Amino acid sequence: MKSSFTRNLQIGFSISLLLLIISSVASFVSIQNLLRSAEMVNHTNQVLDELANVLSVMKDAETGQRGYLLTGEEQFLTPYTGAYERSLVIVNNVKTLTVDNPVQQQNCDALQKAIINRLNILQNLIDLRKAGKAISTAQLQQGRSYMDETRNIIQRMQHIEHELLARRTERMNRFAGYTPVVIVIAAILALIITIMFYLRINRDFKEREQLQKQLQKKDREIAERIDVIQKIAGQISSGDYTIRINDEEKDGLGSLALSLNQMANSLQHSFDLLSAKEWMQTGVAGLNDKIIGEKDIKTLANAVLEFVAIYTESQTGALFLLDNEQLHLQSGYAFNAREEIIKPGEGLVGQAAASGKPILVKDIKPDDIAISFATAKIKPRNIIAIPIYHEQQIKGVLELASVNPYTEKHIEFLTTISYNIGIAIYTAQNRKRLQELLEETQSQAEELQSQHSELENLNTELEAQAQKLQASEEELKVQQEELLQANQELEERSRLLEEKNQVIVERNLDIQKKAEELEISTRYKSEFLANMSHELRTPLNSILLLSRLLSENADKNLSPDQVESAEVIQSSGKGLLSLIDEILDLSKIEAGKMELEYAVTDIDDIISDMRMLFMPIAREKNLDFKIVTSPAVPTAIETDKMRLEQILKNLLSNALKFTSRGAVTLAVEPSATAGFISFSVTDTGIGIPKEKQDHIFEAFQQADGSTRRKFGGTGLGLSISRELAKLLGGSINLNSDPGVGSKFTVIVPVKPAEQTPLPEAEKQDAEPEPIVQPEQEEPHHNIVPVIPDEIPDDRNSIDQNEKVILIVEDDTNFAKALLNFTHKRSYKGIVAVRGDHAIDMAIKYKPIAILLDIQLPVKDGWQVMEELKSNPETKHIPVHIMSSLEVKRESLLKGAVDFINKPVALEQMQQIFQTLETALNKNPRKVLIVEENPKHAQALAYFLETFGVSAEIKNSVSAGVSALRDKKVNCVILDMGIPDKNAYEALETVKNNPGLENLPIIIFTGKNLSKSEENRIKQYADSIVVKTAHSYQRILDEVGLFLHLIEENKKDKPTGNLLGTLDEVLKNKTVLIADDDIRNIFSLTKALEKHKMRVVSATDGMEALKQLQENPDVDVVLMDMMMPEMDGYETTARIRTDSRYKNLPILAVTAKAMIGDREKCISAGASDYISKPVDIDQLISLLRVWLYDKTS
Repeated sequence: MKSSFTRNLQIGFSISLLLLIISSVASFVSIQNLLRSAEMVNHTNQVLDELANVLSVMKDAETGQRGYLLTGEEQFLTPYTGAYERSLVIVNNVKTLTVDNPVQQQNCDALQKAIINRLNILQNLIDLRKAGKAISTAQLQQGRSYMDETRNIIQRMQHIEHELLARRTERMNRFAGYTPVVIVIAAILALIITIMFYLRINRDFKEREQLQKQLQKKDREIAERIDVIQKIAGQISSGDYTIRINDEEKDGLGSLALSLNQMANSLQHSFDLLSAKEWMQTGVAGLNDKIIGEKDIKTLANAVLEFVAIYTESQTGALFLLDNEQLHLQSGYAFNAREEIIKPGEGLVGQAAASGKPILVKDIKPDDIAISFATAKIKPRNIIAIPIYHEQQIKGVLELASVNPYTEKHIEFLTTISYNIGIAIYTAQNRKRLQELLEETQSQAEELQSQHSELENLNTELEAQAQKLQASEEELKVQQEELLQANQELEERSRLLEEKNQVIVERNLDIQKKAEELEISTRYKSEFLANMSHELRTPLNSILLLSRLLSENADKNLSPDQVESAEVIQSSGKGLLSLIDEILDLSKIEAGKMELEYAVTDIDDIISDMRMLFMPIAREKNLDFKIVTSPAVPTAIETDKMRLEQILKNLLSNALKFTSRGAVTLAVEPSATAGFISFSVTDTGIGIPKEKQDHIFEAFQQADGSTRRKFGGTGLGLSISRELAKLLGGSINLNSDPGVGSKFTVIVPVKPAEQTPLPEAEKQDAEPEPIVQPEQEEPHHNIVPVIPDEIPDDRNSIDQNEKVILIVEDDTNFAKALLNFTHKRSYKGIVAVRGDHAIDMAIKYKPIAILLDIQLPVKDGWQVMEELKSNPETKHIPVHIMSSLEVKRESLLKGAVDFINKPVALEQMQQIFQTLETALNKNPRKVLIVEENPKHAQALAYFLETFGVSAEIKNSVSAGVSALRDKKVNCVILDMGIPDKNAYEALETVKNNPGLENLPIIIFTGKNLSKSEENRIKQYADSIVVKTAHSYQRILDEVGLFLHLIEENKKDKPTGNLLGTLDEVLKNKTVLIADDDIRNIFSLTKALEKHKMRVVSATDGMEALKQLQENPDVDVVLMDMMMPEMDGYETTARIRTDSRYKNLPILAVTAKAMIGDREKCISAGASDYISKPVDIDQLISLLRVWLYDKTS
């Protein structure tokens, strides 16, 4: 029986211990693997960083060499100097890091050779420049192949390292996933085994109870002595361990009594230890309860000090925390503070902090310290100072005083809890980082509670054992040994549990570190997109600006072929800019935020665009480029033209790239599915194997992804195309055979399958009325075949100052009636009975108004209207269209000021002439400008007032509507930055107000609008002007149309030196250009010098500040926001700190096209913002806005 019970205990604890060891070993192995994997990932990242540094050094060397070749100034060689040594040192570092990779060693050797070749060529060109010799284009292009080879080698090495990084990261994640599974399985097994052995031990106890009853029958003869022993044992079991048996007999019962006394001694000693340990654990648990929770330092200190003082029966106390090498009083308990700040080494508290050990002072004199209470004072005799630790660092000192002496138990307790207090204080100070430690503290408290419960169960078991003393002396000894063994095992389990908790804490810290690394990686991705945009847009800026200047050929020194070449460069640069924007929009496609702009699109327009773009490329490669259109294809489809053409451009460019001979064919035909149309791109190129046809549609994937591939590319084109096709409601199919060719088929719906309900204005936009463009479909429907006879008019009797009305009407009777009415109003009238005479008569006689019929001989009214509005001499003349046709809407859209229904035309003549006279006699005319930017609004108002047009400025639509109601305004100029829901609602607000329905509205915007946006805006607005260098003149022209400004009146207005000639605004002005790219400075300088501007340049922020000090007459600053040493944000802020430059215009120029960049520039102190590549027209417009008030 005894051996069975012992064996069960041994087996149970052995298995539990084994499972604990297995889980610990598994955790240790997993952590070691994680550490090794993390080290390898870091090693790979080092190699990638070094490769990036090699390319950066080479770029710097090229940049410095180009700057020196352009200017001849030695300072541009600064980036080049030392490039040879730096690049070779970096390559040697890479060789050292990849010494275990033979392939990378070979790549390093090839890279070193390519770098030496490229740098030698750079040095030769510099030597030629220093020698004053001419450098040809061929010499400049000579080193390009070596630089391309260098880039290819670096890309190849980076590709290898990226693959290693992916495998190592995957291995690290795999080991990280194994550990929790092993621990959970081990815990479940331990729980099951514990339950099984508990049942077996319980069964043993029941068997022992039956055996006890049998033994009691055999011992009745010694009942008297046993009675005494039982009473003594009962008292012992009740907790009285001081009682003893005085039995001096030498028989068996005497030996039993002696054993009982020995057991009482042992129990008394054991329970004294247990009591002390329980007191300590209860105190620790109680303290943990006080410090658990999200408390601030003050609350935590008060709770800790109050609990410790009460638990240790101290009458006063104080808690000091270390901060900035000084101990600050955080809490006091019955304590009158003498010093709230103590330095380490000062006094008892300072010495405890300095030495890091507890200090106990006994038998203090009564006069030294007193504890006050309501009626008297207490003199403490003992003081103890306990340093508070956290991770071997002093966090503070706890000082207690008591009238009673502090025992070893108190000192041990205070020493133990000092670490818990340190943890709590550290947690309060660093709660976010150490949240796991707080959970560990709670776990420890629960574990202590569990241990306390186990001790209570053990106490109960001991009581039961005491009742069984009647069994035998040998059995009592065995029970005592088992009790001691159980205590030892409990202590061992407690220690192992603490070790296990420590392992969990360390693992949680590792997990937190990995999460932080993941967050950093995500941020790096966003920064990479922004930086990539900057690196691509910066050189593209110079290409577009310089090609624009060359194509304009202002000096007339270029041949037509050279001008055409410059235009091709500019067109290609714009195409590259569009491509960059599409790549940056890939994230929008993946996030489902790409917005489509549906509009009716002619198939012929798409075909014409593709032919114009790709025919020269095919001709250059000696390929046949065919476009085949099926007769069954509809003439137009409703789709997003830009996105559909983007798909076709990707497919056609791929076809031409991968085809070296044969033909590329674009076929347009109806799809087999009703309501769809297909665009097929067929080539006779290299073809695509079956197993790779699915992969090529994935991002960054190509059919040939090897390092020795013949054809380049990012691998994004087909991925973007497939996603765009899905957005359009269609798909892309592929049929290809290697060596034969490929056929990509894009299938899109003729009309969108599902569209969300549009507002009324959008529905009109989506389904344009066919009468909007009648002259395009049937241009001769309104031409009358019969030409009537001329009728007499006033053309031969017109004096110089008389006002003339031109009547264009083929109905002679009606024309005579209009002529008579004209005479009654004291005007002279001239009549044209055919449309082709109207424009000549308008130019010759300069009428103040024109009455125009639609149905005319030779040319109809629509054609006459188009000629009048396209001619600068007649476009300002107000035209009143008269017709029996219901074409009022079309008349107003084409520029007419009114429409007259012929059956009631004569009745309306009185009102028409009154309106005309009111418009002619109105002086000054008034325009309302609604613009959020006050500087832009003031500049526009100033310009209009130069020509006799008064302007009122409002900064919001609501304020503008109020002004329209209260004052007489003839026209509204509404600034619309980016058309969105709010912008359209603003237009509706104006038009929906009674009395404002016919008020002319001109939209002034800085964005090139799409066709759908333009059509929607024209539902409400009369004209749209895009902000460019000539936009103010355009605004004046449009205002002139709506206010009927006569050209002669304009000429009579003295413009002086205001904005009559816009170039005067920029002439002799000084501009500071701060840009780290010498190419941008060169191109901007060329563009601005055309406008007689003086340019001062700086290549970084520090130099810009220096130039500003040396040139205090600077009128405006063009500030690149991304520069080395001191960027544009800091430079702008530094400039604004100088009161002299508080109002100096600073225009932020940046290649970063991410969301929020404009707001960031403005908040840094910039006056306005323009993005790279710089549109020179928009830049000139901005400069005029900010410099108009400085015109002398």
